[in-house]
Amino acid sequence: MTKSDMTPDSSDPALPPAATLTFDIEGICGLAALAGGVGQAGFYSAALGFLRTLVDAEMGVVLAYSVEQRPRYLSVQADAARHRGARETAYLDGPYALDPVYQMFQRGQADGAYAMASYVPDDFYQSEFYRCFFHNTHLIDTIDILWRIDERHSIAFCLGREEGSPPFSAAELPRVRLALPLLFAAMRRHHQLATPQPPSETDRLVHRQVQSTMDNFGASLLTKREREVVFYMLSGYSSAQTAARLHTAEGTIRNQRKSIHHKLETSSQAELFSLFIQCIPFAEPDTDIDPLARYQAPTQR
Repeated sequence: MTKSDMTPDSSDPALPPAATLTFDIEGICGLAALAGGVGQAGFYSAALGFLRTLVDAEMGVVLAYSVEQRPRYLSVQADAARHRGARETAYLDGPYALDPVYQMFQRGQADGAYAMASYVPDDFYQSEFYRCFFHNTHLIDTIDILWRIDERHSIAFCLGREEGSPPFSAAELPRVRLALPLLFAAMRRHHQLATPQPPSETDRLVHRQVQSTMDNFGASLLTKREREVVFYMLSGYSSAQTAARLHTAEGTIRNQRKSIHHKLETSSQAELFSLFIQCIPFAEPDTDIDPLARYQAPTQR
């Protein structure tokens, strides 16, 4: 039995002593909708609505993660972001691979609720993923929940605060964590009852192209270590944090960054990110062919 299957432990430093959940009328209605939605098509919308009765989140998203295909949206409650022009496809077309929450799923992160500040790289707010994807969402803080269905599939919730609002308070993350045994129990039962959605061949293909691009981008020009550095650059890691992860000197990483820009003929992170995204449709899954070489080939343009 995992910790996420158990009643919250009062010794958990993330929870205040004698922590309890209390519900007003809105909370009771949200809890009823959650229970009533188990096994039904609208379950994840109800689950998201229930979580939003616990914390003041201006937007909420539920995603299904899989090692076999790109993420799928299960529920989106983000009217303001959509009104500003935010598009779900902007995430699904490839940038999801650089999402720190998706990367936590890939690493096998334990079930739980996580504050945004606890997992984003140190230069995340200067990364092109942040600027390109979060620009229209106007998010300034999130609480993210991961729940693993099995070794290859997970569900991720994102509860967000937008510009003009303060970040989540110190009391809100523990409140969400207190509700996780209830939420996870409902999700387990839902997955026992609901008919699984068949995998999409389009989603499989795009995911395989994204993975191939992550593995082979720049292989015809860059060394293996430089390609590792590219991943950290695109994900928002500083030279110092990249050096710590790759067990080398910060000066070495800075030199490798310069070499990468020189070899790829880019002059900024924005150009590097754009080049990476443009190469995804040219990737050939299950090969070691560099999608950049195919993208730049005259016959392919």
